[in-house]
Amino acid sequence: MSLGLLAGLMVCGLVLLLVSGNARMHGWYVLACGFALAGFAGLDRLDRIAPGSSLAHWAASALTLWAACRVAFARQLLRLNRLAPRLDRIALGLLAALAVATIHAAIDTRLPWILRVLQALVAASTVLLAVGALTVRRRMPWPALLFCVGAVLMLAGVSAAHLPAWGAQPWTPGHASLAQAAVIAELALLALAAAARIRDERALEARAQALMAAPGIDALTGAASEAGFELRGEEWLREDRSFSLMLIGLNGFDAVYERHGQAGGDAVLAAIAQRLREQVRADDMVARLGPDSFAILLVGMPPRQKLAEMAIRIETAGARPVAHEGRLLAGGEISMGIACHPGDGDTLAGLLEAAERALAHCNRQRMGPAYVFANELGRAS
Repeated sequence: MSLGLLAGLMVCGLVLLLVSGNARMHGWYVLACGFALAGFAGLDRLDRIAPGSSLAHWAASALTLWAACRVAFARQLLRLNRLAPRLDRIALGLLAALAVATIHAAIDTRLPWILRVLQALVAASTVLLAVGALTVRRRMPWPALLFCVGAVLMLAGVSAAHLPAWGAQPWTPGHASLAQAAVIAELALLALAAAARIRDERALEARAQALMAAPGIDALTGAASEAGFELRGEEWLREDRSFSLMLIGLNGFDAVYERHGQAGGDAVLAAIAQRLREQVRADDMVARLGPDSFAILLVGMPPRQKLAEMAIRIETAGARPVAHEGRLLAGGEISMGIACHPGDGDTLAGLLEAAERALAHCNRQRMGPAYVFANELGRAS
């Protein structure tokens, strides 16, 4: 039954590979199922073959390769190289240890020692990957949850099964039933986690396509377009709402396109737009008004200190380099002009003009903060 279930999970992995087209991730899953199947199939014959035979070492090697493929698959599933690079480096170290254990399993005659090492490495990698799943749970909640449940089952099964006894005495049916059950249960949960990630990626892609097709949306950055900005601003003016307008300019952004090309400049713009959205509330709006300018509409009338703190956060976020194709790209300095309704204007054009004057003054001054309030500029004049 266990071998049949493992064969079925291999087929499931192949289906996921065909559906997603991600051979780099699901290929490791198929290999993990295959090596687990080969390892348990070899162990099933140890009651008829001497424990020190070549078949026993072949089975131990297969199980070690299963453990290695399992770690490689989990790295891809949880995106540890991007979301948790420190844990990913430790996982790579465990992969190297499993590679060495595989070589020893093929040539060493001390089978109980090999199985003890395998048991320790499987337990250590399970704990490490569970920590990784908890680290990325906000980015991919369902895959992380399913992985953690599988990790708990794996730790329980491997801890309860006396793997070193496999090489010390003849195999008896059901001897490692807990270990087999843990491996099968975890592989099944990993298949569900992979399916959940495919579903999330498809939903994200559909939302992105809908966003690009929606009116009033800038296709490159996902921020509101100039038309969407005007619609929201005019709506708030008709409703006589109080709101603030932050006009954001990227100084020297043309040099980014010159140094890194179109793709690099577009990547920086998209990253800055995302960082701006992270600074605002759900009812606020981030819009792209020009090739190198953005605007934020903030509903209500926040205190000046809050607006200043927000401007500082935006400046700090914009100064962080953007990762693109293995390089870190600098987006340049950010300047901001801030105008408020109704104090700085009764129309959207008037507010934009006031914010533009403040932004121009901010760009001219050599010292001081990266933001200027339009009403302060009026009093200075």
